[in-house]
Amino acid sequence: MRLKATLVDETYKASYGVDTYGEDLIFEGTLDSVVSCRGDWAVLQLLLKSDEDIYLNVGKRPNFSPKGPIRNIRVECNVSNLPVKIFPIGFIEDDDRVYKADLLLNDEVIFVEKNKIQPVWIEISIPKDTFPGSYTGKVKIYTQCMFEDEELVKVFDFNILVKDVELPEPRDFRFYLDLWQHPSNIARKHEVHLWSDEHFKVLENYIKSLAELGQKAITIIASEIPWSGQRCYRVKNYPSDLFEYSMILVERDESGYRYNFSPAERYINLCMKYGIDKEIEVFGLTNIWLDPEYGYNGLAEDYPDAIRIRYYDRTDGTFKYIRNGEDIKAYIKALERFFIEKGLIDRVRVVADEPGDIEKYRRSLEAIREIAPSFKFKSAINHPEFIEEFRDKISDFVPVLPVVFDKWEMLKELKSKIEGRMLWYVCCWPPYPNTFISSPLVESRLIGILTAFIEFDGFLRWNYTVWPENPRERISYRFPYWKAGDTNFVYPGKDGRPILTLRYKNLKRGIEDYELIMMLKGKNGSTLLEPLWSKIFKIKDIKAFYPASDKTPGEIYSLNSRDYCEFRSAILEALEGKT
Repeated sequence: MRLKATLVDETYKASYGVDTYGEDLIFEGTLDSVVSCRGDWAVLQLLLKSDEDIYLNVGKRPNFSPKGPIRNIRVECNVSNLPVKIFPIGFIEDDDRVYKADLLLNDEVIFVEKNKIQPVWIEISIPKDTFPGSYTGKVKIYTQCMFEDEELVKVFDFNILVKDVELPEPRDFRFYLDLWQHPSNIARKHEVHLWSDEHFKVLENYIKSLAELGQKAITIIASEIPWSGQRCYRVKNYPSDLFEYSMILVERDESGYRYNFSPAERYINLCMKYGIDKEIEVFGLTNIWLDPEYGYNGLAEDYPDAIRIRYYDRTDGTFKYIRNGEDIKAYIKALERFFIEKGLIDRVRVVADEPGDIEKYRRSLEAIREIAPSFKFKSAINHPEFIEEFRDKISDFVPVLPVVFDKWEMLKELKSKIEGRMLWYVCCWPPYPNTFISSPLVESRLIGILTAFIEFDGFLRWNYTVWPENPRERISYRFPYWKAGDTNFVYPGKDGRPILTLRYKNLKRGIEDYELIMMLKGKNGSTLLEPLWSKIFKIKDIKAFYPASDKTPGEIYSLNSRDYCEFRSAILEALEGKT
């Protein structure tokens, strides 16, 4: 057996499926040092390539193969007394039919085809009480087949330099992360009943993963299918259920309507348990997505938005939908009263996702303000004219990235006047920077740095678990309108936990970069920071960032992982030197 191996950084994304000329060049050098700090985590990727089929073992269990006497390659890593986790990295098929590294698998042993580059994620935790200084580690590779004794065949030495800087806990991050949650899809993929105890056990694992990113906002779905299933019924070649259902249960008897807020309250309490407590986003009260051609309309002609409220009629034992405006108004009033009584109303934002009709959105806002005057509003905006039109009516603005730069001067002025926050987002558009399977991993990391650069509060994305039908087999869905990975940051695991991804980890790294930048600014380090921006950004004028049809991504920002490492190291150096 001829085995190649090397160490690379966390932004490397392996691929296979087509001939990649020069792919073996990656084995000509080895990463041998990482700079970190207290409360941080350091990462190495080990790349392996064998000229025969192998099994990769990242644990200590024995392994015999139903395929015959295939050689086992076992990987271990030790760094003083620092905790180490090792994950095989799984591949997913991209839109171009090339398989690309994305999943951090929980498997202890996986099969690896010959001549395929197999990456291994090695993550070393740096506890807050770690003494600053240099820590030497070793990655060891052992080989063994059948009843042979293991043989140590390769050793890589590396160094972690821990700076005397401490990262805050994710719940204390200043970066305002808003990843929308889709609990109905989680229930479907894990085969549990909606809002059951089993569902909440699974949801807790996903909430933990969001909390580890520093998530701030809680998603509450307050009516049926506010996005009309993302119009998933229009996709014929890969049928996938993307409908999201209300977290408020409604019944009716002879005395009138009764509202059960327990699923919503339970979800809120679960999020808050893990520090996700800054905002409660309510979807389903405004800008309901319609598709009349397929029957997705409003049900109450005397109400200005298409709110769909399902209820159980105890008088005849059937489910029905509310079809008149007065009953919809009563429901909205009851929802406001629930948040007031629970002492949560100041955190609530009624969210609109990309409203496209100014007059229709105005009527919807006016109706809610009249019914429930305590509610405040937030909108993801992809039409720049909405910013000026609603600047005095919306608390929190979230423009899509091209709108940020199209309305740059207005947004800078508006940011200082609104009572809420200014975030930005990307989705299927613009194509870069983004978090698709096809996107360079540094673009996931860039999100935090770019947010600091433009002095916004944070970042929003519509996806976390909007999986198509079989996400671990086929994540490509609705191409070219959505690119593979547009729908998710994690995958459903068979054990009820989310499978994290390289994109998730690089997003987290960029959020931590934001924290370090803010720490430096807070210590009057802006003058030290100014020359560092050029390591990441190649433009002088922020308005040239996007749209920039005459520039490629590499002409706007760095795609070289070394620049990001040097940027972070320089900030840590500056912080360590500040008093």
